[in-house]
Amino acid sequence: MRVRTTAAALVAALAIVLPTAGPSLAGGHDGHDGRNLGELHYRFVDENGYERQAQLRPADNDTCYRLTGTSESDPAYQVRNETRSLAILFDNATCGGRDVETLSPGQRSRGNVSVASVLFVPTEGEEHHGRPDHQGGNGNWQHEDEDEDIFRSIMRSMG
Repeated sequence: MRVRTTAAALVAALAIVLPTAGPSLAGGHDGHDGRNLGELHYRFVDENGYERQAQLRPADNDTCYRLTGTSESDPAYQVRNETRSLAILFDNATCGGRDVETLSPGQRSRGNVSVASVLFVPTEGEEHHGRPDHQGGNGNWQHEDEDEDIFRSIMRSMG
């Protein structure tokens, strides 16, 4: 009799806990309001020569993300930014060096690009750790000497 009561209590507790655990894990976190930043869609050719489409759901700004399925030798060739942040595209896995292109929210890459990682930074007016300087309106991530040191320090702290 006691085992049956304990089992019923366990089943009831699981029924309460399990339905609420799934959405909170799937929802992501961006440090502000509990939602992810949106989605970054990209196309690449896999190791078998097949064209693939994938998406990335970044959880936070000022973070470098490697594009799954890509590498420096087999990069993504087309990217569409459906996040609410700037997406700074790089041709290497560490978001280091010069960027390939910077995409505003809703923007698609121009022509074929070679992308292996992306750094998300807030758009104008939102708080962030990095500092995008848009010189000449070309959307490139530009650094002056002082900014380069700050950028490298942030990247080292991210791992």
